[in-house]
Amino acid sequence: MTKRFDPRDLREIWAGAALVTPGGMSQRSFTANVLTTTLLGACLLPSCMLQKQDDADEYREAVPQREAVVVAGPESDPAADASAPGASTQASGPISRTPYAKWYGFTRVVRGGVNLVTAAVLGSAWAIVHTEPSSVQDGEATWGPYTDALEPVTYRFRVTRVAEAEYDYTLEGRPKLATSDDAYRTVLKGHGYGKRHAQHGEGDFTIDLSAAKNLDPFAHQNDSGSVHVIHHLPHDIGHGGGALPRSITAEVTPDPAVNPESFSVTSNANLDGTGSLHVDAHADVDDTKTTKLEDISIDSRWRANGAGRADIVIAGGDVPADPGLVSAVECWGADFMRSYYSDSIDLEPSEGQAPACVYPAP
Repeated sequence: MTKRFDPRDLREIWAGAALVTPGGMSQRSFTANVLTTTLLGACLLPSCMLQKQDDADEYREAVPQREAVVVAGPESDPAADASAPGASTQASGPISRTPYAKWYGFTRVVRGGVNLVTAAVLGSAWAIVHTEPSSVQDGEATWGPYTDALEPVTYRFRVTRVAEAEYDYTLEGRPKLATSDDAYRTVLKGHGYGKRHAQHGEGDFTIDLSAAKNLDPFAHQNDSGSVHVIHHLPHDIGHGGGALPRSITAEVTPDPAVNPESFSVTSNANLDGTGSLHVDAHADVDDTKTTKLEDISIDSRWRANGAGRADIVIAGGDVPADPGLVSAVECWGADFMRSYYSDSIDLEPSEGQAPACVYPAP
């Protein structure tokens, strides 16, 4: 049985992608232009059908579903990580002027930017590989090339077998008037494994936003650098269980000439609903965003109901040479309201009592 692929479904994926991600990456430009072009072009073909089984089945297994690579947090719906209620759309520094826990808000905005980009990219890649490929031969499945009449770029998606049940995949673009394969530039590249491989569920992918901008500068005015995601998913991914337990690491590295900030996020989500998150950021913690950048390290843990604790260390930038760093603790309840806060130099007034924390000091 086949199901016709409706490109309008993709617009639901991209509709909310108007936020600015960590490092200032424009999500609307990346998702709504590059990937809409690819998929709408693909689905103008009469053969654009969702296939249950065909010669490309083995190649599809290497590409993870977008829901499976969400950087988890304490929210009840980890896939809906656009931003914290009342939060800024910039991930540079803690969230202020909101009743929600400040450093909880910081981590959520960082995660939200990463999740929106990866959801749009992998949602698109998943949709592509579940249509009929243009060709399957010599250990490679190819979708495209496709070109929209009003876009300056031609795209294709390829999955290549590099070993038994092991694959590389790429989304590539080239100028519309180019005809040589040498003109293609890689926008997305990844590595994964088929179901017959012991490492099925593991893999990584990189989104090259600078390449996307070079291909279409008008659509990617604010894009630069790259996002690299490493995923460790259950071997039986795709058979229920919500892709748990899982570990996701995302590294966001803008072009320093465009934006000097950078982020690294590692999350662990468990079957019982608990989880942990580690963030390393080089960003400005000052609300004005006009001062020096600090090195920020955050370790968060949360329970199934969302209540959690964050331990924060800030160094460099505008932190005084004596003491050289600031350590802080923030705890929040299931409503994500701050229940306790304290830091080592009274950077902010203390709030609440330490016994309010759902976790002790690590």
